Amino acid sequence: MKKLLVVFATVAMAAGCVRPYCTIEGDVSNLADGMLTLAEPVRNGAVIDSVKVEQGKFCFELPEGEPRQYAIMSGHDYITMVYAEQGTVKVTGDFSQDNGVEVGGTLSNEAYNIFNGELYVLNRRYTQAADNEEREAIRAEFDTLIDKTIAENTNNPFGVDLLLQMKGYELSAYEMLQRLEQLSPEMQLLKVVVDAKDKATRKMQTEPQVEGSDIVPIYIDIVQPDVNGNEVSLKSVVENPANKYVLLDFWASWCGPCMGEMPHLTAAYKKYHKKGFEIYGVSFDRNKEAWKNAISNLKMEWVNVSELNRFDNTAAEAYVVESIPTNLLIDCSNGVIIAKNLRGEEVEKKLAELLK
Repeated sequence: MKKLLVVFATVAMAAGCVRPYCTIEGDVSNLADGMLTLAEPVRNGAVIDSVKVEQGKFCFELPEGEPRQYAIMSGHDYITMVYAEQGTVKVTGDFSQDNGVEVGGTLSNEAYNIFNGELYVLNRRYTQAADNEEREAIRAEFDTLIDKTIAENTNNPFGVDLLLQMKGYELSAYEMLQRLEQLSPEMQLLKVVVDAKDKATRKMQTEPQVEGSDIVPIYIDIVQPDVNGNEVSLKSVVENPANKYVLLDFWASWCGPCMGEMPHLTAAYKKYHKKGFEIYGVSFDRNKEAWKNAISNLKMEWVNVSELNRFDNTAAEAYVVESIPTNLLIDCSNGVIIAKNLRGEEVEKKLAELLK
């Protein structure tokens, strides 16, 4: 169960203390003497500060900045996550106990600690579940917990982080924008929120129109080289009189889920190409031979282009692509994007509906 096994605390968020300083005071039993570091919560993340710990007691003092979540580390050992924000953060508990370290003292840390405790219980129940029916019920509880926690924390950075990390790929850009507008005025000023609003606004231009939105998404032209080095534009494919629908597909040969989708795309292409279906594949490969071999081995007979620079791709920027596989279905009659992320047999089902 992917969601339940996510340790939300390990996700990097946006940053520091909203007042002149914040203090992180620790009193944790069974914590060895030595040095502790406060670091970015990613593998080999940048160290922000380091202090001595003696008999479980330590204290970090940080300068002004925006609220951000950090990891407290003892060498390579993870101690806990904390939000560096205005006020005094309290880190207490027993390091020898599973989930024994708690954080509190400030709004985000209190909320995070409550959530982490409830998540821990759900994870334990999930691993001990007797059957799939019970696991499905726990998944539903997890989704409810996420929604409830976000709704209760619109006034602190933890609530912002939970919204962006756990709902970022679930909500449409329009829905995300609506949720961001529900945050408190103080949270609206955070850079991470300003950036999220900007991204959602851009994504709305290329996502299927949803109820409530007055934006009709029209495809953005792309011009990239094919395997022979010839420049091919998306516009030339969409405006080809033989084509009625074009699937703009973002993929890479190194992407396992992308490779898993290819048999479904080849089946759909074989069945519907002569009826007006075309694919314009944009690869995020870097190795040209790997790209060419994938096209040949998987019999990808449609249009394939790439700048061979992974995600540093002009098409990724234009369509705000942050993960692959991602695809968009374009109606050639008007250039409108009518569907997104059709998976597996969904491509054939959609085309059967459109190309009767």
